[in-house]
Amino acid sequence: MKWPNPHFKMTDLPPVPAMAARISELIDDPTTTLDDLQEAIMLDQALSGRTLKIANSAFYNVRRTISTISEAISMMGLNTLRIITLAAFTRDAFKKFGTIEQSMWEHSLGVSVAAGILAGETPLLKKEEAFIAGLLHDVGKVIMDNTGPEKIVVLLQRVHEERRTFASLDLEIFGYTHSEMGFYLAEHWGFPPHLCTVIRDHHSTGFLADSHPDLYQKALCQTVALSDALCARLGIGYREAMPDLDLHEEQWREALRIDKSKYADLIDIFKETYLQEKISFLDF
Repeated sequence: MKWPNPHFKMTDLPPVPAMAARISELIDDPTTTLDDLQEAIMLDQALSGRTLKIANSAFYNVRRTISTISEAISMMGLNTLRIITLAAFTRDAFKKFGTIEQSMWEHSLGVSVAAGILAGETPLLKKEEAFIAGLLHDVGKVIMDNTGPEKIVVLLQRVHEERRTFASLDLEIFGYTHSEMGFYLAEHWGFPPHLCTVIRDHHSTGFLADSHPDLYQKALCQTVALSDALCARLGIGYREAMPDLDLHEEQWREALRIDKSKYADLIDIFKETYLQEKISFLDF
């Protein structure tokens, strides 16, 4: 893919946070023990708290309280821990955190919760990966907000006034899309290839085609796209509900073979779960 902005160098992308890099190195080292990982994570109080929050979240539906980092790691698995560590620092990549950034974060959280729930209807998918893919699908907006905060204000105002999607306006206002920028950041930070693809293509209707060769990647992208459309319609991360945005919600639902009645039930579950998660992740 061609680098989207000639005025923005690849070297301008934020480096992988030192703690995230350290955790990744430990995960890749075959001699690393759970105690080693726990010790490293506990050096960062915020990361420790975030790891335990996710382990005890409604997403995992654990019947007992997970009280130690080693328990959390054992339950989530190393690959999930790696990406959660990066996800935890992604919000910190915002140079400021105000109303706009809070809305972006709430939208990402909503999409992650919805994706985790919807993934339960697709045996091919791993709920953890769907959750993380939803959490990070709009990571490119972090870069856009940091490099052009005044443009973000204009963009969001036009989304509200013109009833258009973010994706339909970002190329016009920034000269590149948040999906493109997110893809480059994801590659730069060493995200798994299938996650990079979802970040790049979650607005692409090409994943509606039955002929796509990678069934797992297709299902994951469809799930994130449907979750994104649902959250937009409900107004999660927006000023208000946006039912008139054309995000192909029905097409994504049909592509995932979820019937209308079941989908309605899942939406009810999502609304309740999202409220629980939003409260839980207030200081994530």
